[in-house]
Amino acid sequence: MPIQELDEMENLLGEVADEFQDTMKTLFDEDPGLFETTVNGETLIHSTKATWNAQVDAASDEFHKALKKLVEKFEVRLLQGEFV
Repeated sequence: MPIQELDEMENLLGEVADEFQDTMKTLFDEDPGLFETTVNGETLIHSTKATWNAQVDAASDEFHKALKKLVEKFEVRLLQGEFV
Protein backbone atom coordinates (compact mmCIF):
# COMPACT_ATOMS: atom_id res chain seq x y z
CA MET A 1 0.00 0.00 0.00
CA PRO A 2 1.42 3.43 -0.89
CA ILE A 3 2.54 5.40 2.15
CA GLN A 4 0.24 8.36 1.37
CA GLU A 5 -2.74 6.00 1.76
CA LEU A 6 -1.78 4.79 5.24
CA ASP A 7 -4.16 6.18 7.85
CA GLU A 8 -1.48 7.96 9.87
CA MET A 9 0.07 9.64 6.81
CA GLU A 10 -3.35 10.56 5.42
CA ASN A 11 -4.24 12.15 8.76
CA LEU A 12 -1.00 14.14 8.83
CA LEU A 13 -1.45 15.37 5.25
CA GLY A 14 -5.03 16.28 6.10
CA GLU A 15 -3.85 18.25 9.14
CA VAL A 16 -1.36 20.21 7.01
CA ALA A 17 -4.06 21.00 4.43
CA ASP A 18 -6.50 22.01 7.18
CA GLU A 19 -3.93 24.31 8.79
CA PHE A 20 -3.25 25.90 5.40
CA GLN A 21 -6.99 26.41 4.94
CA ASP A 22 -7.50 27.92 8.40
CA THR A 23 -4.51 30.24 8.05
CA MET A 24 -5.54 31.49 4.62
CA LYS A 25 -9.10 32.16 5.79
CA THR A 26 -7.83 34.39 8.61
CA LEU A 27 -6.15 36.68 6.07
CA PHE A 28 -9.47 38.27 5.17
CA ASP A 29 -10.17 39.28 8.76
CA GLU A 30 -6.59 40.31 9.50
CA ASP A 31 -6.10 42.50 6.43
CA PRO A 32 -9.24 43.12 4.35
CA GLY A 33 -7.28 45.71 2.38
CA LEU A 34 -5.57 42.86 0.55
CA PHE A 35 -8.85 42.19 -1.21
CA GLU A 36 -9.52 45.66 -2.56
CA THR A 37 -7.80 48.28 -4.68
CA THR A 38 -8.47 51.98 -4.91
CA VAL A 39 -8.17 53.47 -8.40
CA ASN A 40 -8.93 57.14 -9.00
CA GLY A 41 -10.75 57.32 -5.68
CA GLU A 42 -12.94 54.30 -6.47
CA THR A 43 -12.53 51.18 -4.34
CA LEU A 44 -12.67 47.93 -6.29
CA ILE A 45 -13.42 44.77 -4.29
CA HIS A 46 -11.61 41.67 -5.57
CA SER A 47 -13.15 39.21 -3.11
CA THR A 48 -15.80 39.24 -0.43
CA LYS A 49 -15.26 37.11 2.66
CA ALA A 50 -17.62 34.49 1.23
CA THR A 51 -15.89 34.32 -2.15
CA TRP A 52 -12.47 34.28 -0.47
CA ASN A 53 -13.50 31.38 1.76
CA ALA A 54 -14.80 29.46 -1.26
CA GLN A 55 -11.50 30.06 -3.08
CA VAL A 56 -9.55 28.93 -0.02
CA ASP A 57 -11.65 25.75 0.22
CA ALA A 58 -10.92 24.91 -3.42
CA ALA A 59 -7.21 25.70 -3.00
CA SER A 60 -7.01 23.57 0.15
CA ASP A 61 -8.50 20.56 -1.65
CA GLU A 62 -5.99 20.96 -4.48
CA PHE A 63 -3.17 21.48 -1.97
CA HIS A 64 -4.09 18.23 -0.19
CA LYS A 65 -4.04 16.30 -3.48
CA ALA A 66 -0.67 17.84 -4.39
CA LEU A 67 0.78 16.86 -1.00
CA LYS A 68 -0.29 13.25 -1.56
CA LYS A 69 1.33 13.24 -5.00
CA LEU A 70 4.52 14.72 -3.60
CA VAL A 71 4.73 12.03 -0.92
CA GLU A 72 4.14 9.38 -3.60
CA LYS A 73 6.89 10.89 -5.77
CA PHE A 74 9.44 10.70 -2.96
CA GLU A 75 8.34 7.22 -1.95
CA VAL A 76 8.92 6.00 -5.51
CA ARG A 77 12.29 7.73 -5.73
CA LEU A 78 13.31 6.24 -2.40
CA LEU A 79 12.24 2.74 -3.45
CA GLN A 80 14.21 3.14 -6.69
CA GLY A 81 17.35 3.90 -4.72
CA GLU A 82 17.78 7.52 -5.82
CA PHE A 83 19.06 8.65 -2.44
CA VAL A 84 22.11 6.38 -2.23
